[in-house]
Amino acid sequence: MVNMLNKIKALIVAVIVVAVSVVGAVIYLAGSGHDDDNHDTDAALKVYGNANGDHTIDSSDLDLISGIIAGDASFDEHPLADANYDGAITQADADLVQKIMNKENCTVYHINTCTAGDYVASTKWPVKSAIATGAANGLLFLTMAGVKDMIHGISYTSTSKPDPTLFPTFSAMPSLSTSSTEMGIEASTPIIKQYKVTALITDKTASTVQNEQEFENIGVDVIRIAPAMVDPNESRSQLLMIGFLFGTETQAMQVAEWQTNLQNYIDSKLEGVSKVTAITSNGNHKDNGAWISAGTSDYKDVLLAAGAIYGISDDTRPNKFGSGDYFAGGGTWLYNYDFEYLISIRTGGWYSGTVDATAKYTESMQFLTHTEAYENGKAYVVVGDGPIPIRIAYCAAVMYPEIFSMHWANSINQEFFEKYYGEQVDLTGRFFVISPDMVSG
Repeated sequence: MVNMLNKIKALIVAVIVVAVSVVGAVIYLAGSGHDDDNHDTDAALKVYGNANGDHTIDSSDLDLISGIIAGDASFDEHPLADANYDGAITQADADLVQKIMNKENCTVYHINTCTAGDYVASTKWPVKSAIATGAANGLLFLTMAGVKDMIHGISYTSTSKPDPTLFPTFSAMPSLSTSSTEMGIEASTPIIKQYKVTALITDKTASTVQNEQEFENIGVDVIRIAPAMVDPNESRSQLLMIGFLFGTETQAMQVAEWQTNLQNYIDSKLEGVSKVTAITSNGNHKDNGAWISAGTSDYKDVLLAAGAIYGISDDTRPNKFGSGDYFAGGGTWLYNYDFEYLISIRTGGWYSGTVDATAKYTESMQFLTHTEAYENGKAYVVVGDGPIPIRIAYCAAVMYPEIFSMHWANSINQEFFEKYYGEQVDLTGRFFVISPDMVSG
């Protein structure tokens, strides 16, 4: 494991070109190692060797590395050209890229996404057998990326087993831990040995799999991803990463392009349209109230992607937790904001058809009935079980019914599961939005 972005080294102060010959030229960064502030994190595929920063590693990257060695191109402008991540551009980088192009076994270096700071990880490539933590967004992501059949064990809590409708493959696996945020060495070792597991996939949250080094010590590389990215460009980067590491690039690219096309369509239809103001709540309500999304919340980002102006200012909310605040029945701070729509994005039972509309709506709105949105009949509950683009489509249909019909949102849902998901999910007779009209009376 090589730490990068969260362990910043000295800044580059110069580039030294040591020209022994044109063939043997070596481009070094001044000092040792990398300038970790200067890496191209905007690359579509964040893998070292992807010199030009596009979606794949191919001959164009090989040509660019050769150009850097010859002095015809700049290392500073193409930091991912350092395929073996040793701080220099040499023939060894070209050789590693050639191995990748030939599909030969090797070690690759890529950027792991982490809330404590992104970093570079080394992974034995290609990955053919892995285990994973079992949070729903992560399992959705792995299924979408086409790697579910290469996962041989997951972790989840006894009370939140994967939904067998959405995850028939994963739900049949025994849990390797008592939590979807942990992975036990002892419980996972038999699976690692039986299936020759070489990788553990988990999410970006730093507190998830805090024993990362223990797995690295036994030869299991830890891959961190952000499965709930709303921006299609950021989601594409995560999909391409998994597709590259597991050899499912075609599936990953198809899903990424579908998501990009959907977002572009929504944006084009809303161009020049007067935007509505909305907020969202999510999660099970507790004694301390309803969780109102804000800040860094991907639920907030879903509403923004669906065309909303978000109705809560981060500067004026009371507690300023990273991704939102609680609003209890006796509170008043939420009433200081003016928002037209209230959309509660909730998980549980939508695709299995077991959602009780009245019970789900009542529970979702129990602390929010005095908002103007609720009183004006513009409070909705929307599916949170499906992938991010599906949530966006339904929120768009709720807020802009004159532009996006519910029939359209249902067709997007159907298209995704028929073409891109990789598991058979029957949507017949299912509903994915609960409106005030459905529960009135």
